[in-house]
Formats: sequence, structure tokens, C-alpha cells
Amino acid sequence: MVSLLLALAGCASQDRPAGPVAGETAPAISTVPSAPRWRPGDRWVYGWTSGTESGLKTLEVLEITEINGVTFYRLRDGDREVFWTLDLRWAATTEGGRVAARMRPPQPWFTWPLEVGRTWTHRGAYEDRSGKAEFSDTFSVVAREAVEVPAGRFDAFKIVRQTERRDSDLYWYAPEVRFYVRWIGRRGDTQFEEQLREHQPAPRLIPAPAPTGPPSTR
Repeated sequence: MVSLLLALAGCASQDRPAGPVAGETAPAISTVPSAPRWRPGDRWVYGWTSGTESGLKTLEVLEITEINGVTFYRLRDGDREVFWTLDLRWAATTEGGRVAARMRPPQPWFTWPLEVGRTWTHRGAYEDRSGKAEFSDTFSVVAREAVEVPAGRFDAFKIVRQTERRDSDLYWYAPEVRFYVRWIGRRGDTQFEEQLREHQPAPRLIPAPAPTGPPSTR
């Protein structure tokens, strides 16, 4: 697995300050200066729908690990594992210890500081088991608005991803939970939606753990 994961490295990043403490009321926000700091144990539960199908999706931070000089968050997503850089760029998804999908360089879902009117672009190579494709995406923070989801009401940044393909994404980042609270996506003719049902932050009364070294072969 190590040899496969070495290819994930493509964007060095630094630790960021933590977001709001769990239980605090989040004030109205005009900008988010830096990426949130996730910790092992942080957990988000989403309800999802796609056509007539629906279900639950749970993301949990397992560890902060360094691979080939780049630090990643490793998350569990059901039977899969997902790798994000510290500045929240999606790098890869693995299944059974093998890379199922990856983007090189990692895809920047967010760029900091996050503020209304900010736009950024990304060109990268997406690979999965069906082959490889070149992506050229434009991201825009189009609004700041209150969003109602099953987990509650959140002050959030509304972000749009536009592509040259038949893919698009619309998602809302809420500093209070350090991630998105709603996501509407389209892949070809298929549209799906996720809404946050529950957020369980890890304790933040102790220092964050230091990154571990490259994972052993599993």
C-alpha cells in the first residue's frame, strides 16, 4: 500500500488553528482565514439521496499521517478510506488497501481565506479503475447564507464547482462543524444530495497528536 500512497503527495501544507469549540454558538462570519484543524475522532454523519435510493454516510478522522513528506488526514468512509491534505484538498480514496480513485494534484475543495467572491481553478488528472481523465475545474464562493439541515441551522459559505464535463457540485461549508453541511452533486445524468445529520467533534482540551510516519502495508 505504501508504494500506491506515495503518489498521493502533491501539495505540502501546514497545521491550521482549530475552528469553533463544540457547543459554542457560531457568530456570523465574513471570512474563514485558514483551514480548520481536524483531529482523530472527529465524525460527521450524513443522510444521502440519489434518485429513489437513500442511506447514511459516516466520515471519521482516523489519524494524521505523513506520506512522502506530505501530511494527510486519513478518514474512514464505510469500507473505504479517504485522504485529504491539511488544507482540505481531496487526494484519494482507497478500498481494501488499494487506491480506488485519486486526483493529482489533490483537488482543492476550499482555498483559504474562504470568503464570498473568491474564485480558484484546478487542473488535474483523475484516475480510477476505469481509466484516467483530465479535469479543469473552477470553484467560486457565491454566497454566505443560513442552511437548515437535520443537524440544525448553520451559517455557511455556498461554493460552486463548475467543470468542462457533465459534472458539477454545490456545497455549503460551515465553520462550526469544520466541513460541509450540505452537498448537491451531479455526475452525468445522476444527481445526489447529502445533508448533515450529526456532528461529533473529538475533544480539544489536549494538544493535537503529531503526524505518524508512512503507514505499514495492510
